[in-house]
Amino acid sequence: MGIFRGLTRRRMVKGSATAAALMAGGGLSLGRRARAEVSLDPFRAPGDKMFNQELTYFQDGNWLHAPLWLSPHFQKAAGVSVASREIYSGGDTVAKVLPQLLSRQPRFDFVQFPSLFFGAFAETGMLEPLDDYFAQYDDAPDYLDWVMPAYGEFYTKWNGQRFGVMLDGDIHILHYRKQHFDNPELQRKFSQRFQRELEVPNTWPHFLDAVQFFTEELSSEGIYGTSMVVNPPNFGWGFWMDIAASNGVNYFDENMNPTINTPAAVEALDMYKAIIEFGPPGGASMDIDQTIQRWQSGADVMSIWWIDLAEFTVQQQGVELAENQGAAIVPGWEQPDGSINHKAISLWCRTGAIPRNLPDEVKQAAFHFLYRMSHPAISDEIVADEYCGSDPFGASHYNDEAAQKYLQANPQRGTDNDLWPTNAGIFQTFERARDHLDGGLRNVEVGYPQFYWEGTPEYADALGRNISKAVVGELTSQQALDEAAEEWARIVQQLGIDKQKAQYQNFLNGARALGYKI
Repeated sequence: MGIFRGLTRRRMVKGSATAAALMAGGGLSLGRRARAEVSLDPFRAPGDKMFNQELTYFQDGNWLHAPLWLSPHFQKAAGVSVASREIYSGGDTVAKVLPQLLSRQPRFDFVQFPSLFFGAFAETGMLEPLDDYFAQYDDAPDYLDWVMPAYGEFYTKWNGQRFGVMLDGDIHILHYRKQHFDNPELQRKFSQRFQRELEVPNTWPHFLDAVQFFTEELSSEGIYGTSMVVNPPNFGWGFWMDIAASNGVNYFDENMNPTINTPAAVEALDMYKAIIEFGPPGGASMDIDQTIQRWQSGADVMSIWWIDLAEFTVQQQGVELAENQGAAIVPGWEQPDGSINHKAISLWCRTGAIPRNLPDEVKQAAFHFLYRMSHPAISDEIVADEYCGSDPFGASHYNDEAAQKYLQANPQRGTDNDLWPTNAGIFQTFERARDHLDGGLRNVEVGYPQFYWEGTPEYADALGRNISKAVVGELTSQQALDEAAEEWARIVQQLGIDKQKAQYQNFLNGARALGYKI
């Protein structure tokens, strides 16, 4: 079974199943308005070059439809368009993508894949190096500065070269319901009990206090302090890592000795377990879909989740409940000097890349499509579109103009299509959109990378599976992390310690470039 099989984080957004059916049957209509409403300048190639290429691409099924509605624009401006796409499950990424990269005649001209696998794919030597392609575009230096380092440093560069283009910038944030924090009676009770004001928690101990308090006060109404993702176990580890990384825990030392079973790591797992204990019934096996559904129904006061939890649930909630959402930085741990160390995991994300074994003219056209799609002139619109599936990853995605785009239709596409039957703003007010982006930005600024080199599926499985055993009481926190560390050490040996050290150096270089003490 592939890693993360069955993940459906974006399945709540209508369209993926319909998309697969329409593409398979050749029944896709891109929409009349999508062909006419946008200035074509952002889509042009250098020197108004016409590529005269139709492209096939692969994408995971929870990313949505931006290349399809952009295709007519690229066709008119640069003679490059989408001929077809193949959708695969994110859990099958390695099985579906790797054979095509290694093939002498790949079946796709460009591919989008979860950034978890970027390093492993780059290490094959079968991704096309992109530095010379960027050099053909006068605006590329500004673009490369524009991509946020929390993404660009890790999920586009490998051994000093660029092999990827960012398409999706995932980040965990703290979502909360304002109505409960603003409730005078709850404020009074909390203050009497804890001798401090009821505020959105900034540290993990305060988060635990708030979870326990809200659960004890509101569970009779079916409302709990929070629910944490635990399953699938090879993904729940990322939510523990929000707690662990902010407590100074790293994956390995420079010699590839696992460091996930230190006292700080055990303290983080004890905290994770305690939070879950004060959650709703079934919390020890809570999966991704359940946390989405609980948030949509207003059953949780807080949720540590990806930034888009607010976006793609707002259309399914009443205006009042949607506007009562708030966004804040993921809690951290207080340091001896009184500062708070926050770390938010950039878990999943998406990178675009091109296979090496393609004719030059196809690679040129594929790069143009990927680069321009990622460029702020175009992606400013698509990250604010509920039918895109991309979250902010560039500087302008967080400014006031970007916030305004969450309130209005995307001018790059129309609505006369079963894949995107509506085209309206996600949020009701600028203030809510601004709060949403402010929360995301605070977390990107302390973003902590997932592991993304060769061995990722095995590391994820070992860590997540043992953490789950601790959550259900089969193992103590120390035992669970010791077991995971032993498995990690065996994985390193199986893959080759020298190879793993060399690949891990990419993580270390990026982390140090961002100022992390590793």
